[in-house]
Amino acid sequence: MLVLVDEGVPLQVMAPLRLNRGHTFTHVTELTWGGRKDTELFASAASRGFEAIVVLDVDQLVEPTEWRALKRSKLHHVSLRQGRTVRGASGVARVLASLIVAMPYVLTDLEEADDQQIVEVSLLSATSRHESFDPRREQARYPYWR
Repeated sequence: MLVLVDEGVPLQVMAPLRLNRGHTFTHVTELTWGGRKDTELFASAASRGFEAIVVLDVDQLVEPTEWRALKRSKLHHVSLRQGRTVRGASGVARVLASLIVAMPYVLTDLEEADDQQIVEVSLLSATSRHESFDPRREQARYPYWR
């Protein structure tokens, strides 16, 4: 599948996305398409053979002219609804991780789809995803640390 990644998506996600074998990911900036209106972007992407677009735009499909243009383009629309809570390095990390983790499953679903799909990827929680331990104080857990 040929997938266009919108300019709002951080470039750092491209290398991990490209690990999805059998699929090609191209960032809008690589095509010098930055700054195009969404309606024009959908049409250009479809005419160049793209099958899906990945975006971060929270309000992209609110405007009727945009969703009509998307429908005409027949592009699958994959969005990450990051909302207004994503800020700083940890916010960017959540965005990147969310897309990277979801993409293999998204691609499988899109390959099996009979028609155009809208996919909304969930943003990973902002809560801690780890625990830290001092092995000197956790003798029962790390008895070999003595």
